[in-house]
Amino acid sequence: MKEIIRNVLAALAGAFTGLAVMIASQILSAQIHPLPAGVDPKDKVAMGEFISQAPLAALLIVLAGYFVGVTAAAWVAGRVSYRGQSRQAIMVGGLFFVASLMNLTSFPHPAWFWAANLAAVVAGTWLGIKLLPARQEPAA
Repeated sequence: MKEIIRNVLAALAGAFTGLAVMIASQILSAQIHPLPAGVDPKDKVAMGEFISQAPLAALLIVLAGYFVGVTAAAWVAGRVSYRGQSRQAIMVGGLFFVASLMNLTSFPHPAWFWAANLAAVVAGTWLGIKLLPARQEPAA
């Protein structure tokens, strides 16, 4: 039972870590490239227009945050999990993949951003797993 609890907590820790990194990257991007005056972030049409005209650097900062965030999330989830398994890292990566799809469909994004965003999530999950220490089997 303690293994299950630890694995659930590992997945949660990874998800929160990744989310914190992603939020930080979006805050940084918004500080460097703020919304124009009068644009309501809850207005999907206005946000879609802003995203379509946003400077490339603004979108690249967000993409970098997604990649680093998912890498950190996968690594934390795998590292904290019982026996350092990659299963929790994959689950957290899948969670961020679904969350990215939801985000991409909520506002219009350029096609290249769709591909880059989803690729960043997959690559970040892979890298987070590769950075895990070799799994050690318990002694018999």
